[in-house]
Amino acid sequence: MINAKWMRYDERTNALDYLEKCYHFIKTVDKERQNWKWVIITLHSAIYGFAISACRGTNSDSVIQRTIKGHEKLIDFDEALKRCQDPNWMRVNIDYKYYKLSNQQKESIRKLHKVFRNNFEHFTPKSWSIEIHDMPMMILDCFDVVKNLVVYSDVGWRLKISKLRKAKSILYNSKKVIKKSLLYKETLELIRKTK
Repeated sequence: MINAKWMRYDERTNALDYLEKCYHFIKTVDKERQNWKWVIITLHSAIYGFAISACRGTNSDSVIQRTIKGHEKLIDFDEALKRCQDPNWMRVNIDYKYYKLSNQQKESIRKLHKVFRNNFEHFTPKSWSIEIHDMPMMILDCFDVVKNLVVYSDVGWRLKISKLRKAKSILYNSKKVIKKSLLYKETLELIRKTK
C-alpha cells in the first residue's frame, strides 16, 4: 500500500520558500553571474508573497479582485506594496512607520520589478547585456523591505517561531554574503569615487 505524500503551502510559507531559494542563488552569483536572474525572480516572488500576507489581514478575499466576467485575480505586486504602506489596509497593531519606504527602497523595488523581473519573466527576442554593479545595493534595499514585511506585520506572528527565525536568519546570511562579495566592494569603491 502506497500512502499519499503531500506538500503544503500557504502564502507565508510559499514566500519563505522563495526567500530561501533566493539565498541559495546569492551564494552562487560570484561564480555564476547568470544566477542574478534567479536572485531577482525569487526575491521578487518573496516580496510579493510577504506583501500579500501582510496586507490581507484576516480576510483572504481582501487581496482578491473580481473581474467583470466574475473571475478571481490576486492583486498585483504594486497594489500589494501600496496597501502595506496604507494604515487603512493594515491591522491596528502594526507600527506604520516601518512601511514608509525610503526613496532609495522605492527605486530599488521599481528596478527589481519593472526593469529586471518583468523582462526576465516576459523575455522578448533580444540580446540583453546587464551591468551588475547595481545588483548588491538593489538587493540589500529589497531585503530591508522583506524584513519590514516579515517582522513588523502580522506575518511575524502568523509564522511559527521556527519559521520566523528561519526568515530572519536567511535575511541576515544573505546580506552577509552580499557584503563579503567582491562585486559589493567594487560597488562601494565606485560610489566613493563618484562623490
